[in-house]
Amino acid sequence: MLLVVDEILTGMGRTGRMFCCEHYGLVPDVITLGKGVGGGFPVSAFAVKEEYSWALDKASASTTYGGNPMACAAGLATLEVIEEEKILDNVNKTGQFIMKLLKKLKDNHPIVGEVRGKGLLLAIDLVKGKGSNEAFNEAGKLVYEKAFSKGLAWIPAGNILRLAPPLTITEELAETAVNIIDEAITETERHLGIS
Repeated sequence: MLLVVDEILTGMGRTGRMFCCEHYGLVPDVITLGKGVGGGFPVSAFAVKEEYSWALDKASASTTYGGNPMACAAGLATLEVIEEEKILDNVNKTGQFIMKLLKKLKDNHPIVGEVRGKGLLLAIDLVKGKGSNEAFNEAGKLVYEKAFSKGLAWIPAGNILRLAPPLTITEELAETAVNIIDEAITETERHLGIS
């Protein structure tokens, strides 16, 4: 049985290690990469253990854009920047800083449920009151709208505020973002009559 790990969202340092599977001691047979691999340039990749590389020889698929030199250069440059600029150190340090701030939100807001994350892939669950696990999608929509009006955006996901800031974010900018989320949650609670 093959172990295939999808690191499209979590790879390239997002969780504080080059690949999220490293946190768990997993060594995949196949790994997929995207998003961060090109540092903003549209590129994706996959890697296969050498013992399974024969399967690639058997496949006759071709790609129009496969092996694009500019995309490959972007991928290599991204790897160099992550290593040379010690991006993983920033991801871990700033991720821990943000997590502390998010945990304060949980203490101060009845609609904030679980707060979780690794590195700079973080999430806040909005729930219908302390101790509840019931998703509060309406609150998620309102918090997003209020934060967006203040200049902060993320990909809305129902009651989950999924935060994935740039790997180079500073603590100062991260604190500004969390303050905006705090204000947006406060305004949402007020709007919904929750105290």
